[in-house]
Amino acid sequence: MKNLITIVVIALIFGSCSSNKTVFVIPQNSTIEIDYAEYDMTKATIKNKSFKEIDVVVLSKENSEQVRGFGLGVRGEADVMVERENKLVLKNTSNSSAKVALNIASAKRPVPRTTNEYISFTLQNKTAKSIPLIIPTVMNPNLSPFSKSGVDLKVGQEILFKAKGKKHVLLVVDNTIKEGELLDVAAILKKKKQDLGLL
Repeated sequence: MKNLITIVVIALIFGSCSSNKTVFVIPQNSTIEIDYAEYDMTKATIKNKSFKEIDVVVLSKENSEQVRGFGLGVRGEADVMVERENKLVLKNTSNSSAKVALNIASAKRPVPRTTNEYISFTLQNKTAKSIPLIIPTVMNPNLSPFSKSGVDLKVGQEILFKAKGKKHVLLVVDNTIKEGELLDVAAILKKKKQDLGLL
């Protein structure tokens, strides 16, 4: 097994620019760390422009513990929030390079929750259509067709969807979701729309 090569990218502010956009290539079996320390809270919009899934992880700078993370599927797009005390890590574990577009902007830090309990599980899209979701203060993943996206979310975290111009709660993370569980998002979404009379 090959060791991952770590590349540290430090952002620079040019004048009064409030966002930074770049496109870069992650070599095979490599990791890129992005540290935008000039922002108290960073909103990173990540587009996977390759045909390989990449791992998106937020790690603590102090102890390298994972704060949140998910898998970003082929041609997928997601927003992820990164606090000043953390760093964004993009991992390409495939045997070929991966192209990624990254847009960075300053964001407002959310009010911290009282619980520190996280559950790791996977969101699966078994359909031929993309499923856009909203995970407030964390990310806005767009589940690609026939893809899986691993997430690591706090108990109490809401996952939302949009229908007819309004946001609705798809599910709330709680202890009924088992560690490592695979959730069929399309099936959950269909039932939720039926319950809400949106079909």
